Amino acid sequence: MHRVHCRAVLSVETYSLGFGPRIAGFRRGETDYRLSAIPLGGYCKIAGFSPEEPAAQDPNDAGSYANKSAWRRFLVIAAGPGVNYLVAFLIIAGLYTTRGFVDLSTTRVQVLPGRPAAAAGLHTGDQVVAIDGAPVSSFGDLMRELRKAGAPAERRFEVQRGGDRHAIEVRPENGVIGVTQDKVLVRVPLSEAVPRAARDVWALNVATLQALWDIARGRGGASLAGPVGIVKQASAEVKRGLADFAGVLANISVGLAIFNFLPVPALDGGRLVFLGIELLSGRKVNQRAETVVHLLGFLFLVALVLAVTLFGDLQLGRKLFRGG
Repeated sequence: MHRVHCRAVLSVETYSLGFGPRIAGFRRGETDYRLSAIPLGGYCKIAGFSPEEPAAQDPNDAGSYANKSAWRRFLVIAAGPGVNYLVAFLIIAGLYTTRGFVDLSTTRVQVLPGRPAAAAGLHTGDQVVAIDGAPVSSFGDLMRELRKAGAPAERRFEVQRGGDRHAIEVRPENGVIGVTQDKVLVRVPLSEAVPRAARDVWALNVATLQALWDIARGRGGASLAGPVGIVKQASAEVKRGLADFAGVLANISVGLAIFNFLPVPALDGGRLVFLGIELLSGRKVNQRAETVVHLLGFLFLVALVLAVTLFGDLQLGRKLFRGG
């Protein structure tokens, strides 16, 4: 099919919401706008993105990704994870103005049964005011205090319960006491929802990065979840209501953005590394070498997803070795 492009426009062959088989859609111009079966994110298929495509080998194709300047290609790749942040922002802002969104700044806790906090006498709804005399003004402060290096084995919590203040001694296990942030829904007008949503996306971003850092160090209670684990969590929230489900989608969107920005080959972050080298050196990286690196990165990611799904989501390791 003959294509006519203006110089600043990329030729997009497919724009999909979701992945996998096409369910429905329509074609406008040369682009197939589709809804796909797996509702996790989406993608754009850009002409000339792969070096083997005819559009990438035609120097006169102005709509080809391969013929764009390095900074334009950098922005195109960065836009993908950027949209995930935008989706999270829109979901949170929408919830603030309709059903309400969880107040991420609250220090009220929900206590998990059978964990150190419950054993020490903390109650769901308690508002943590200080830990070992250090003021706590957000749930992030609470987590940072628990992870602080060189902290004593027993921590002194000051909590507000009703109109009274209590001091409770808690002995964490590997920096974990077994609490989550209590769900305090806040509903505000649009003028206040927009800045709140921006702050919350940033807070979710920081919390996710901190959890990844804890996983890398083998500290805390954070763990990776595969597709099965994500679907289970989303399904549970659907049963609780639309607002809870939408909140999980916002968290997943931020997680996808961070994951895609990681400087790992085959991910957008890995491609940005190569484009950054091109921008600094003024010379294109060898395309064949880059393709090989991305292929190896893709195989590594497939192996990682399989490992997390089998040994994390499905607990295959425990099933195999249970009882010897």
